[in-house]
Amino acid sequence: MALSAAIAGGGLGGLAAATALALRGWEVTVLERQPALRASGSGIYIWENGLKVLGALGAAEAVLAEPFRGLAFEQRDSTNAVIDPGPLPADKRLVTVPRSVLLGALRDAALAAGVTVRTGAEVTGASAHGKLALASGETVRADLVVGADGVWSMCRRALGLELSHEQTVEGALRTLVPGTQADLGEDGRDRYIENWNGTRRLLITPISRSEIYLALTCPGSDSAGRQIPVDIASWAASFPHWAHLIGRIGPEVSWGLYSTIRVKSWSAGRAALIGDAAHAQPPNLGQGGGMAMQNGLALACHLEGVRDARDIPAALAAWEAAERELVDHCQKWSCLYGEATFLPDAVRARVVAAAMADPWVQGQVARAANSTPTGTGPETDPPLAPARAEAETA
Repeated sequence: MALSAAIAGGGLGGLAAATALALRGWEVTVLERQPALRASGSGIYIWENGLKVLGALGAAEAVLAEPFRGLAFEQRDSTNAVIDPGPLPADKRLVTVPRSVLLGALRDAALAAGVTVRTGAEVTGASAHGKLALASGETVRADLVVGADGVWSMCRRALGLELSHEQTVEGALRTLVPGTQADLGEDGRDRYIENWNGTRRLLITPISRSEIYLALTCPGSDSAGRQIPVDIASWAASFPHWAHLIGRIGPEVSWGLYSTIRVKSWSAGRAALIGDAAHAQPPNLGQGGGMAMQNGLALACHLEGVRDARDIPAALAAWEAAERELVDHCQKWSCLYGEATFLPDAVRARVVAAAMADPWVQGQVARAANSTPTGTGPETDPPLAPARAEAETA
């Protein structure tokens, strides 16, 4: 008889784990509290490690249908001068897509693998004995339960695994605006741009031929910066070179502070935590989604040989022992990167330029992106996307 898994949360990590388990013969149910699986109006970065995971899950083709693939991740200062040109290695892919595209690809892969998805099912707790409690009063039992229920995880709380939940000083407004390569100018084509000015940042991320994802980052104490509707004049004054993009921001905007989650362990008995529930991090390395998907696939790989539910705790301990060091490293460096926000402009320009020119620092920042996720290999790698993003002029 197949072992069963019940997963709280239908986000990136939950769907990746669900698909990977189902492909290995498990009976899997995903419980999502929202009435439908959906993603907010933002873009997402998928580095090489994430693409490898998608290939292993059978979800890469949909994601790579029309992505934006930049040639560089460029840092600019308060005058819009380039601090670091950030060229990306040709053999290490980075693509960006609407978050909804990635979620949709993972959803379709999960359904194709035989996963059952229940929406409108709010999980309020979990036990180490393989139970999930629902707000409706129902109890769902499975050989394995997984809390993939995000930063405010009820599973993490119920299992008593939380060490700390820290919210950062910084937060971000996130939105999508219409835009093409022509809107980035001759010196901005085929790249991602992070522009700094004081304690504000503007991240410009093309995600398709006709849309650009903007993240406007500032401290939560910046009342004008965090305002919704967006204070267009205030942000345009901070980044006048990009006023034409900022002026396109409409009403669909979200604001949120970042969270850093640290836990005692990723599991208790036959219950596990993945994604933001276990290791939320600021988005500075673009690896929150990548680490969640990578860890979901690794979880299934470490459970692949298990035939008796009594062996699940040992398999979960082996999974954490193999995977946690990389995830903790990524979280640490994402937090360190964010500290540059609070340096004076001139100091930050020197520090960022020197740091990103150092091979050791580059290796630390890119370690997760350059890793080979458990359960992937040449046979599962998706085809390489075109070497250049298509430059649209209209």
